[in-house]
Amino acid sequence: MDVRKAVGLWVSWALAAPVHADVWQGELGGAPVVMEWSVDNEGEVDGRYFYRKFHNDIALTGKRDAQGALRLSESLGHGEARADLALRPSGTGWVGEWREPKTKRALPVTLTPLAMSSEEGTDEADWIDDYNRARLADLRLRRVGEQVFLGHRLSWWEEPVSRIRWFRLESGYSADAMARLNRIFERRQWRAVVDAFECVAAAQGSTLGRYQQAVTPRLLTPRVVSISIETSAFCGGAHPDSGDAPLNMEVASGRVLHLEDVLWLGRGEPQDARGEDGLLRDAGYESKVLQPWLASVFGKLYPREMAGGEGGGCDYRGPEVWNAFNWYLTPKGMQIGAFFARARKDCDNPAWSLLPWALVRQHPGVLTPRLP
Repeated sequence: MDVRKAVGLWVSWALAAPVHADVWQGELGGAPVVMEWSVDNEGEVDGRYFYRKFHNDIALTGKRDAQGALRLSESLGHGEARADLALRPSGTGWVGEWREPKTKRALPVTLTPLAMSSEEGTDEADWIDDYNRARLADLRLRRVGEQVFLGHRLSWWEEPVSRIRWFRLESGYSADAMARLNRIFERRQWRAVVDAFECVAAAQGSTLGRYQQAVTPRLLTPRVVSISIETSAFCGGAHPDSGDAPLNMEVASGRVLHLEDVLWLGRGEPQDARGEDGLLRDAGYESKVLQPWLASVFGKLYPREMAGGEGGGCDYRGPEVWNAFNWYLTPKGMQIGAFFARARKDCDNPAWSLLPWALVRQHPGVLTPRLP
């Protein structure tokens, strides 16, 4: 999968939990905790846990011995280990002790299997595993503001620990449509909260770990909702990352839109552009048709900006910089994003790269006739 499709042009850290991990809940010295770990064929253990009171991950590494007991160390990053955790099987769970390294004070640990969720994930963009569901169980969203946008009343909701903030629709659509869209927004918000915790955990050992997200409504119409989701993060890699991963949805179904739903330059009908696997039938459409067309059209609409303006620092004339996955809709037209290598990230997503509706309508997609 193209990384840009997955997370709006940027990703340099893996937030996913192990492919198969056992999840446990219990107490460490009387404090409620949730742990998960996986064991490879060599007996190497990789895991993590959090105190329910604090929510933040503590990494675990260690070994499983021949008797099945675990000897784990808390990893703070940069090769530093802080404490030992010794666990042995007991019935369906585990018992053992956590030993503080300086005082050697031992605290008892008891763990039982975490009751697994029966909810199936249907959308990889917002699915949350059981370990993280347990992390979120005690967190609550708080209403932090209101806004009127294009005649629609919005309320803003924030998770106080991660500071992730999303809006909800309160007017402008039917009750059913608002309920459907707001459920999607809420799932996306909680997914972002999980990503924020896991990003900071991945930067363990550094005080620079951060995850910030700005959600901006761009267009609300009876047919579509278009939102910009800009994220800036440092998750322990060599460099921070930032990017926009817009969310464009059909109101009637909640379906995430493809670019050809609004703009289509290919042969045949836009509704036939993708196969049952969700991929474009013409594998070369984006690189051979769409991107060269965007570069040509923007060259005519914005010749000075395409050449980089007075400073000439950002050259947008190459078709390959135009990103078919980073787009959103506005009352004036379709905003198309650009993507550059890390050394020129400041050139990404210029504010001027707008395709006016009059031009978009000349190359309509499935929904274009019903848009502004």
